[in-house]
Amino acid sequence: MEKETVRYALSARRGEFVDQETERAYCEHVEGITVRHLIVALRVWAFLLVGFGWLDYLALGLSDGFYHLMGSRLFSALMILSFSVVVRRLPRLASDGGVVTLIEATGFLLFFLIYFVRPDIVTWNIGVSLILLISIFIFIPNRVVNSSLVAIFGIIGTLYCIWLRDASSATLVGTFFILCLPTIIGYFAALRLNLGQRQQYALFIETVQINQSLQLEIKRREELEVELKLQATTDPLTGLFNRRHYEMLFRRELERVRRHGSELSLCVVDLDYFKRINDQYGHDVGDQVLKQVAQLFIDTLRHSDIAGRFGGEEFILLLPDTGIESALLVVERLRTRLQEEVVESEDEKVSITATFAVTEVSNDDAAIEDVIRRADKGLYEGKAAGRNRVMAV
Repeated sequence: MEKETVRYALSARRGEFVDQETERAYCEHVEGITVRHLIVALRVWAFLLVGFGWLDYLALGLSDGFYHLMGSRLFSALMILSFSVVVRRLPRLASDGGVVTLIEATGFLLFFLIYFVRPDIVTWNIGVSLILLISIFIFIPNRVVNSSLVAIFGIIGTLYCIWLRDASSATLVGTFFILCLPTIIGYFAALRLNLGQRQQYALFIETVQINQSLQLEIKRREELEVELKLQATTDPLTGLFNRRHYEMLFRRELERVRRHGSELSLCVVDLDYFKRINDQYGHDVGDQVLKQVAQLFIDTLRHSDIAGRFGGEEFILLLPDTGIESALLVVERLRTRLQEEVVESEDEKVSITATFAVTEVSNDDAAIEDVIRRADKGLYEGKAAGRNRVMAV
C-alpha cells in the first residue's frame, strides 16, 4: 500500500505524477484524447489567425503593413495546421509537450509583429494577449510547466514591445499586473484540471487492479472447487471414480433400467498376482501398474462407461446400455489389451493380467452390493480356473 501511495504521488506545483514511469503511463493512457483535443484547438487557432486578417485589411488596406501581417498570419496558420497533421501520425508529440510549447512560443513571437505594424491598436493587442495567456492554459493541452514558460515568454515579449513604443514606467507596471492576472488564473485552473485527471487515472488503475485481483480470486476458487470435486469423486492414485461416486452413478443407471427398460452390465476386475508384484518390485511399481491399468480403461471404454476403483487391486466397470453379450466382447477386448501391457521397472519388464467377472443388472437388484456379490462368485471361479480370463455370471 505504501509503494502504491508513492507511485501515485502528485506534484502540487507541476500537476504531474512525481514518479516518471507513472507519468509516462498516464500520458500513454490519455494520448488519444489529448491528440483529439489538441487538433481541435490548433484548427480553431489557425482559423482565428486568418480570420482576424480581415480587420487588418480594413485598417491598412493593401499596404506593405497588411502584407507583412497577413504573411505572418498565414505562416503561423500553416505551421499550426501542419503540426495538427503530424501529431495525428505521431501522437507522442502531443503528450511530450516540447513541440506544442515551441509552436505556442513561435505563435507569440509572430504576434508581436502587430505592435510595430499597427501601433494604433496597442490596447487591443494587450487585450488579445490576455486571451492568449489564459487560452494556452485552458484550451491547448500541454504540461503545466511548459504552458507557464510560454506565458512568461508572452508577458516579457509584450512588455518589451510596448517598451520599444516608448511606454511609460507606470504603463509597463500596470500592463505587467494585468498580464499576470490571466496567467495566474490559467495556471491554477490548468493545475487543478491536471491534478484531477491524474487522480481519476490513479482511481481507474486501482479499480482495474482490484478487478484483476477479483478475477484471479474467482479463477482460483473455481480451480479449487474443481480440485475439491475431483478429490470427492475420484481415487487420488488412479484418477478413476471412487466408491462413493460410482455407487451414486450406479443408482442413477439402475433407475434408468427400471424406468426405461434399458440394459446395464457390471464387471469386477481383479489384477492377477498383484501382491507378488508389490513384493518383488516394490510398491512404487505396484502403484505404476494400477495407474497404467486405469489409463487403459479410460482409453478403451466409451465416455458413457464408468470405471472406478473398488479397492486395492480391484476395479469396477459399469457399462450402460450394454447387455451381457456385448459386455463380454468389450471386456474380452480389455483383457487382451491388458495382457499386452508391460510396465517397465529399471532393467525388468512387468507383465499384467487380470481376471474379469461380468454380470447383467436386473430389476430385482436392490443395490450395487447385490450385483457385486454375484460378480464376485464369477471372479472366484475365474481365479480357480487359472486367472487371466473373462467369466460371465
